[in-house]
Amino acid sequence: MIIDLRYSYIIEKSLSEYNQSHYYVILAHLSTYFNDSVIIDLGTLRGESAAALSYNKSNKIYTYDIAHNHQAGDRFKKEEYKNIEYIIGDCIENNWMGMPIWDTHHYVGEPPKTDKEIFLSSELIFMDIDPHNGIQENKVLNFLIDNNWKGVLVCDDIGFGELGQQHPHMHDWWESITTPKYNISENHYASGTGTGVICFGGQEVIY
Repeated sequence: MIIDLRYSYIIEKSLSEYNQSHYYVILAHLSTYFNDSVIIDLGTLRGESAAALSYNKSNKIYTYDIAHNHQAGDRFKKEEYKNIEYIIGDCIENNWMGMPIWDTHHYVGEPPKTDKEIFLSSELIFMDIDPHNGIQENKVLNFLIDNNWKGVLVCDDIGFGELGQQHPHMHDWWESITTPKYNISENHYASGTGTGVICFGGQEVIY
């Protein structure tokens, strides 16, 4: 798969929604490369990243956070975000062995899944977790490597870009990664604190 991030029609189509936070454009654009797929948003906060990832309505989004955020909860109640499941729990601390209970649109009759099953069934993960020190991020990276995952991991705040100096530990973590990766921080749509894409299945990123 070749992922082209040089231009996205989505920003032209949705200026009012995405113009202030350009990296949400990348997430919405990336969702169009996958169909009928599972996508993970690791670090919900107010729900903007999950909302962007839900752009392609054929996909199912699981968004994780360790505490409920009312702005996110209210956002996900809207009909346009019915493909998002809001999960409260620390999947990293629980070593992905938890049985999540989600906060939004639980489908009657759907068999329960562990966090591990959800993560390893995904094709795209966006990771934006506090405190941006590279420790938790490295646990996620090693979990995916150890389980031979073949998807695409997008990382926010990797310590590059115009505001990259805010996260020096993330910069060091990013530099230590040996899995094929792309530092796209100079891309127009990237976060000011740096955006990176790690490809586990031979995908190529053009930016």
